[in-house]
Amino acid sequence: MFSTTESLAPDASLRSQIHRYIFIAALIGVCVGMPLSNGINSICQAVLAFNWLVEGNYISKLKSFVRNKPAVVLCSFYVMHLLGLIYTSNFAYGFEDLNKKLPLFLFPFVLATTAPLLDKEKKAVILSFLIAVTLSTLNGGYMLITHQLVDIHDISEFIAPVRLAMMIALSIFLLGYYIVSNRFSLLAVAAILWVGWFLFFLVIMQSLTVVIMMIVICLILLLYRAFKAIREKKYLFGASVILLFVLGILGSTGYMVHFYHSYFPEGDKVNFAQLDKKTVNGNPYGQDNWGDITENGHYDVQYISWKELPREWNKRSKIHFDSVDLKGNAIRSTVIRYMTSLGLRKDSVGVWSLTEKDINAIQLGIPNYRFNSLSSMSYRLFQVFWDIKEYQRGADINGHSVTMRFEYWRVALILINRHPIIGVGTGDVRKAFDDYYDSTHSPLKPQWRLRAHDQYLEIAVGFGLTGLAWFIISLFYPGMKTKKMYTFIYFVFWMIVMLSMLTEDTLETEAGSTFYAFFNSFFLFL
Repeated sequence: MFSTTESLAPDASLRSQIHRYIFIAALIGVCVGMPLSNGINSICQAVLAFNWLVEGNYISKLKSFVRNKPAVVLCSFYVMHLLGLIYTSNFAYGFEDLNKKLPLFLFPFVLATTAPLLDKEKKAVILSFLIAVTLSTLNGGYMLITHQLVDIHDISEFIAPVRLAMMIALSIFLLGYYIVSNRFSLLAVAAILWVGWFLFFLVIMQSLTVVIMMIVICLILLLYRAFKAIREKKYLFGASVILLFVLGILGSTGYMVHFYHSYFPEGDKVNFAQLDKKTVNGNPYGQDNWGDITENGHYDVQYISWKELPREWNKRSKIHFDSVDLKGNAIRSTVIRYMTSLGLRKDSVGVWSLTEKDINAIQLGIPNYRFNSLSSMSYRLFQVFWDIKEYQRGADINGHSVTMRFEYWRVALILINRHPIIGVGTGDVRKAFDDYYDSTHSPLKPQWRLRAHDQYLEIAVGFGLTGLAWFIISLFYPGMKTKKMYTFIYFVFWMIVMLSMLTEDTLETEAGSTFYAFFNSFFLFL
């Protein structure tokens, strides 16, 4: 299918080698750009396409592409977006969407029509990706140490934190594969330390979704290994692995239950008649509305002196009591929640019982003393449980990532029901959401009125159930047709992408579409 350099004339051989070097350099550049720079990423994709065009030999390349059904199926998903312009009304948004998703066509087309990589070339590409991801995480560590971050996700300076987390997850599995498939050596020790750093960084940046994703993948791999051992009549080993799988499920569930009851215990039994009515300074507590919101088992609305609390807080903080914390929430709410979590009364004595560390945590928007570090994974888990509890109470969902997703998914399902066959078209997805939010007077503030935040629902809104069906075929067919689905590395990558799309619109950014399209084509064709 592909010509070898030995069969070419000397000039042609040199020209072929130059194109090959450019091709490899462009692949490495894409790997570097993915976690570090969208600009580098775009330039290297352009170089890859230009090199393919200048290289010539179009007839042979096109023939090999047509024969490569997995590549055709992958490219057809992008063609579906082109067809979606036929019945769209917002062409500006449509062309912007096509531009972001161009990697979905470029990589399968170019990589499927180029000679596969040699082992040393594959290692160079993978190593460049690992180094680039590492540099991005090291920069994040530097940001954490040298900057007072309001949101821990700001440690991902170059791309969205969830995209970086996905790249870290793939890096961990790539290094893990190297560790288990090679003899013990200094390089293996270095790889183990490398994995340790990546895991540590995932915890620091509170990538709960990706951590859960990795746990699910590991459990699936364990189950697969168990059944494989049983088929090979290694019953004791298989049973041991199944036991480990069950323990993993029970342990994870047990931890979640224990965490929930530890941080959301039942509220104190209150004898209203015995409660103090005034502060030590003789000012009354505002105890006319008890409510049921608690922090660590203490009621938020208990023992609040609206005369003393604002006055004393303003003496201790540069952020006024009627202003907002650094996360944009009303600071009075953060103050009350934080002090309640400590079991303090919200009066002058309580305010002056706070340490400088407590004051700083409140200003940063941290609502519970147990999480006075932004880099606490348990804080992220606490936020998830809190958001769900507040959603059940009918509280304001603005700014709460978990419960806002519930609203996005609800709206997406309504839009799919209105346009079930072919959707609203490539350019009208954003407009469809905006029109619904406006017509229903959505409680979401303008800055939070986003799209589906689920790639499958996003596709179904744009292209209907027909488009969703074809999208799912494009996800499953290439790996199964090439039998790469049954290899460790491709399966892990595929699972990372598939699971990420449940809670993220993975392909709706350049970094996300590049990550999926590049590595999907790389593992399938190169």
